[in-house]
Amino acid sequence: MAEGDGVGPARVGIEAGGERSVAAWSIDRVDQSRHYYGAPGAPDPLVTVSTAAPLGIRDAAAPLRGRDGLLAAVGANLRAPGAGRLVVLSGMGGCGKTSLALEIAAGHPGRVWWVDARSESVLEASLRAVARQAGADPGQLAHGDAADVLWSALGRLRDPWLLVVDNADAPALLDGPGRLAAGTGWLRPTTGAGAVLVTTRDGAPATWGPGARHHRVGPLTEEVEGGPDAAAQILLDRTGPAAGSPAEARALAARLGGLPLALHLAGTYLARTLGTPPAYRAADTPVTFAAYHSTWNTGGPATLDHSQSLARTWSMSVALLEERGHPHARDLLELIASFADADLPYTLLLTPDRLPHLDGPTLWAHLTALESVGFLTFSTTGSLPLLRMHPLVRDASHTPPTETTVRLLVDAVLSEETGYPDDPSTWSMWQALAPHVLAAFHHPQGLRTVELAKAAHFVTNYLHQAGLLRQARAEFETLLATRRELLGDDHSDTLTTRHNLAGTMQAQGHLQQAQTELETILAVRRELLGDDHPSTLTTRHNLAFVLQAQGHLQQARTEFEIVLAMEREILGDDHPDTLTTRHSLASVLQDQGHLPQARTEFEIVLAMEREVLGDDHPSTLTTRHNLAGVLYDQGHLRQAQIELEAVLAVRRELLGDNHPHTLTARHNLAQILWDRGHRQQAGVDFEAVLAARRELLGDDHPHTVLTRDALTRLSAEPRPWWRRFFG
Repeated sequence: MAEGDGVGPARVGIEAGGERSVAAWSIDRVDQSRHYYGAPGAPDPLVTVSTAAPLGIRDAAAPLRGRDGLLAAVGANLRAPGAGRLVVLSGMGGCGKTSLALEIAAGHPGRVWWVDARSESVLEASLRAVARQAGADPGQLAHGDAADVLWSALGRLRDPWLLVVDNADAPALLDGPGRLAAGTGWLRPTTGAGAVLVTTRDGAPATWGPGARHHRVGPLTEEVEGGPDAAAQILLDRTGPAAGSPAEARALAARLGGLPLALHLAGTYLARTLGTPPAYRAADTPVTFAAYHSTWNTGGPATLDHSQSLARTWSMSVALLEERGHPHARDLLELIASFADADLPYTLLLTPDRLPHLDGPTLWAHLTALESVGFLTFSTTGSLPLLRMHPLVRDASHTPPTETTVRLLVDAVLSEETGYPDDPSTWSMWQALAPHVLAAFHHPQGLRTVELAKAAHFVTNYLHQAGLLRQARAEFETLLATRRELLGDDHSDTLTTRHNLAGTMQAQGHLQQAQTELETILAVRRELLGDDHPSTLTTRHNLAFVLQAQGHLQQARTEFEIVLAMEREILGDDHPDTLTTRHSLASVLQDQGHLPQARTEFEIVLAMEREVLGDDHPSTLTTRHNLAGVLYDQGHLRQAQIELEAVLAVRRELLGDNHPHTLTARHNLAQILWDRGHRQQAGVDFEAVLAARRELLGDDHPHTVLTRDALTRLSAEPRPWWRRFFG
């Protein structure tokens, strides 16, 4: 009997006010509404990353200044023979660490990989991508020793290479499965053909281990050889001689503390004012170094620390934009700063219909104006446009999430454009929204409202769908506590969260916990809603599902039969919930050995789902997968293989190689390959699935145990059993 990957389609019925589903778990839909990344859990297999160095942001008209000696010293370390080619560039934000790394990357003679370390999920996905591009077997990367696999692959390379890890300001993320300082983390001193370069604010030697070489990157002041002249030249590169003499540029640079980011912003400001015809400038607009210096001095004390310097420069640049016909520049910048420090899907959040005081052309003019003075950068992931604010500009604004922030997040989450978390085609949008929704939800000064909790619920459903079960469970538990506080224990939204938390428990293999939760929810719903309410039926269905997973087949069958009869009467034969229950009943019949009856039911459900939902819908794929299991049990191995190969191909494309549903299909296909005599390929597939399941689900999860047992028994049993577990 096939290892099942679900009781059938995810429930798509809407309960009174409905939430949406989590993975192949028949789910609640309560609320007619519809991450902080980094919580413990497996890396998201669908995080979209690029490991190319962003050389396009280098400006030939504004070359790196004042770093010749540092460039030479770092280059020598990166080329040094023997151990120690882990080089750390440390310093305060805004000193130009990333610019220095870009200059080194641009001049490197070999392969360069560039990894952004600000997000745990992006960091790990990027390092796995580096490993694959360096020649590692993707199957090996599913193991818990992915960091070892990465360094084994890099160690085999014979041509020069450079791995740059930028913005590593939270070095604990680089510990991975080991410890960074001990040389067992994601980054290690290399002795092969390559080298590692890190930019960070943390320059403590103890953080990086004894094998690292350290270089401090500071402001361009008197302490740096040629620093003041280089700082002045940064201003002159942007303005030319029209803004004043080198001496005046030097005086302004000293006033700005030699901080490269502040120099860049000031120079960009003056370049824009100089480019404005005099008739269109305000009378007091600074257009020279001296005027900028004078305006600066009238606004505050004679000496400023670097954070104050940056804040003042930020404020003057915003004032310039306001003078040039962008009156909402300050408000828009502060609004953007109130979101998380992550790529912002601005076409989902900052839209004219949600910002009524700005029409489309005006909003775009403001965004591009903010980009033109260096506050923002634009990028895309796939077809999704993104923007990112420089973290120091964000820090200068000191803006916590506001009511507007929350409203924009909630509106985006509940919009038709973002779709449903159980639709993989929408996951790039959910991936982009997740850190912003969860950052607002967890912010100590945030507004943990009923509506924001609703948005957090859908984002958490996405985490479950993407296979991030431990993170999803942690978020569901926090959300449940919040909804209990805001709404009470018996509110439909609270029960929905509790119900979906039980679904995550089940997916983790904690079946008794899931059963206990569902029995409690069912009792409450029966009392509040009645036996025939769709929400009650959904909970009763999912409780039967857990009973089946624990081997209580006759009890589960009885429950499914009762639920199916009621749903046919209330919802109709072709309602997705009815199809789900009919699928579930077929799976119990299969478990009980009634194979002809089970096959007939699966075939009927599959035909109806293809018509109602389409061939590539997750529910249709689940039914097709489990029909293949019946074909296997009947001895039709070739037919079963054809079905599973088709399902696996679609799941790999939609879900990724390491999603639980993809792994289920691969496990079962490996069993067929073994039975048909393709022993070597079957063994490779079982090994890969076992490694991925250990990392994703843990050693004790039923799926992991099943694959491990299959590997153990292959040599003794030519046809090991397939057990049905769901996930």
